Amino acid sequence: MPTCLPLGERLWRIWFAARDSDGRAGVLCADVDPRDAMRVLAVREVPGLERGNEGAFDSAGLWVSAALAVDGRVMLWYTGMRLGRDVPHELAIGLAVSEDGGLSFRKASHTPVLTSPAGHPRFVTAPCVRRTDSGFSMWYANGLGWRRVAGRTEPFYDLRVAHSTDGASWHTQCDPVVSIEGTAWAGVTRPWIEGEGQDATLWFSARGASEFRGPSADAYRLYRSPLNGPTVRPEDIAPVRFAPSPQPGDWDDWMQVAACVVRDGNSRVMFYNGNDFSRAGFGYAVEERDEP
Repeated sequence: MPTCLPLGERLWRIWFAARDSDGRAGVLCADVDPRDAMRVLAVREVPGLERGNEGAFDSAGLWVSAALAVDGRVMLWYTGMRLGRDVPHELAIGLAVSEDGGLSFRKASHTPVLTSPAGHPRFVTAPCVRRTDSGFSMWYANGLGWRRVAGRTEPFYDLRVAHSTDGASWHTQCDPVVSIEGTAWAGVTRPWIEGEGQDATLWFSARGASEFRGPSADAYRLYRSPLNGPTVRPEDIAPVRFAPSPQPGDWDDWMQVAACVVRDGNSRVMFYNGNDFSRAGFGYAVEERDEP
């Protein structure tokens, strides 16, 4: 889930997760120059965002999906994973704060700032956080339950929203922003909000239930919708189109997932993951706009 925070005209900082040989995710950051075809300036480890100790909510890995510059600090929200007993894993959302522009962090707490309500699946992930007049709003993927699909225990999830005055204590909204009810989707995740007011757009990823880990119609694809109310109408959702479209053998020819969209002048840049949850790395696409 590449997560970009523009820090200057020629400096964008991108946090992302990489997995070790045991599949445990850890956080790195890359500095790129958007005025030089996203030339990579540096890639670093991120002190303070190591996996938690045994039993912690982020003991099996963590990955970033939201970062904001707030009063001279960088506030960063991440997903922590803990291996489960009755289900494969549990996911919760944590907060970390940086005083040096996002090169190192201090976890705000060893416990998560958002978890599932009591009695619900232990599965909240992929937060997108925006500033509001009263504080912060967070869109996130919310677990609905686990089911056996093709011999595996798989999670089902929709998109919800929560609100906070300080970015650490959250109050959730009951109704989904994007529901999977009545659709062929089994999960929608990595929401990203770009724009303000009536011009706000929600970007998200959706998948089917069974063969989503390989080349199939169930694999993750990217979608977008206007965000002008508490929920998204199904008729307003449209797939993201690439021009030219990915070709067989390309790094993203059968999976496109986890969009992060950044305004760049009059256009937009979208970072995203490709095939096999971006085993080959992540890339970007630039919005094409007609000249006035």
